[in-house]
Amino acid sequence: MLNKALFSMLLLVVCLSAQVARAADAEQADRVYQAQQWPEAVIAYGALAEAEPQNARAQFRLATALRHVGRLQEASEHLDLALAAGIPASYVDIERARLAAASGDTNLAVTALANAAAAGFSDPASITDDPALAALADVPGFEASLDQVRRNAAPCEYDPVFRQFDFWVGDWEVKGGDGTFYGKNRISNEEQGCVLVEHWSSATGNTGMSVNYYDAHTREWVQIWNGLGIQIQIRGGLEDGSMVLTGDIHYLANGDHRDFRGTWTPLEDGVVRQFFEESTDHGLTWSAWFEGFYHPASADPSAADLP
Repeated sequence: MLNKALFSMLLLVVCLSAQVARAADAEQADRVYQAQQWPEAVIAYGALAEAEPQNARAQFRLATALRHVGRLQEASEHLDLALAAGIPASYVDIERARLAAASGDTNLAVTALANAAAAGFSDPASITDDPALAALADVPGFEASLDQVRRNAAPCEYDPVFRQFDFWVGDWEVKGGDGTFYGKNRISNEEQGCVLVEHWSSATGNTGMSVNYYDAHTREWVQIWNGLGIQIQIRGGLEDGSMVLTGDIHYLANGDHRDFRGTWTPLEDGVVRQFFEESTDHGLTWSAWFEGFYHPASADPSAADLP
């Protein structure tokens, strides 16, 4: 009779062998799937799904392969299993749209697209580049669903709150109230409208940059600045047409830390006034720190030559 230690070792070997075999089967299934060898994919993922009913990936890919070989009802059943196993609803709904299109039910296909869009699906190219789905373009509701998917992919571009600071975007020459030239600044709209990036170059050659974004959780605008030996972190929002952000400034050279406030106001002729203040008494009183007027940079390329 085998002793307990030897039995446990043999059981471990058997389990490890089974895991290695399943991994090899999964790799083979992935290969035939990527090669679009659909009948082989049905067999490979069918075996995996039977051995592991809660394998969400296997259930979903089996459903996709079944659609490609025309076994639509079975594909629908495995989509249900994939959803129950954890595949996101938006991906299941997109595949349901393909199933409905394959069966000729265009209205059901567009309904599934709408469900996917409502569930947060955010890959418009997978719709427009798919001949079966792109063929639904004339079906009522298709364009609205596709538009929602585009909005899901780039929400900042469509949400007006992310556009509140766009009056600061541009190439600028920054001057004092008396016309003294202070430097050049470029504020660019990046990451599909989610971030404003500032690159400052002073008249003396010093540089700095900031990242500015709308914090959707706290519903505040945020600026984080680094450069010129200082760090600034300020938050806030629009007040009577001006962007007003308050927080703190930290001087790296001496470790001094103070309250800080920045105000940006669009003026006439496309000029923007930037006014910075700091406080040494926790905001009871404020003193001017910097005032600059942003003028659109001239057409001379050298005047707008920024990093």
